[in-house]
Amino acid sequence: MKKSTMILLLLAITGIFVSGCKKEDDNPDPNNNNNTSLPDAVFNMTVSGAESHTFSFTLPENVASNYAVNGAHQSSVPILSILASSLPITWQYGLIADVNSMATGTYNIKEGMSAFTPPSQTTGYLAVSGTLTITKASLYQSVSSIEDWFIDGTFSGTYQDNNTPPNEVTITGSFSGVNIKAQ
Repeated sequence: MKKSTMILLLLAITGIFVSGCKKEDDNPDPNNNNNTSLPDAVFNMTVSGAESHTFSFTLPENVASNYAVNGAHQSSVPILSILASSLPITWQYGLIADVNSMATGTYNIKEGMSAFTPPSQTTGYLAVSGTLTITKASLYQSVSSIEDWFIDGTFSGTYQDNNTPPNEVTITGSFSGVNIKAQ
């Protein structure tokens, strides 16, 4: 059951990821003070415990290449999701946290919903506990009911697979300039 839940969760996060892909606007919103250049997205993550991995990449002006990172925020739920992965997907990390608004602060990672699929893809890990800290949130533009934010922050948590007994990993990381589509 946990494995099918994880697969469904990763599919949902992937859907958010794909729908959040950037398209540059030839006529940027005047609310961004005529700043048309996009920030670089930087992502760093360390996995330790039952598995050890280090992932680190920079996406100039948030353009995906061998890696991708972006997210979505739904204030009516209220949930913030961030998805980072290699392209084509060999590893994937989906972070889901209880976030009411795009404001700085520390938020709880949703247990059982945030997930890590390692490069081996022989098992997956679901969050047991953890936090996300948003250190900077900048509104880039607002078009209709969709806002484009760029956020910086850190995250850490404990994750377990569904084996008996479960294997455990600790995941820590940081990010900056990550694009969030918010409604």
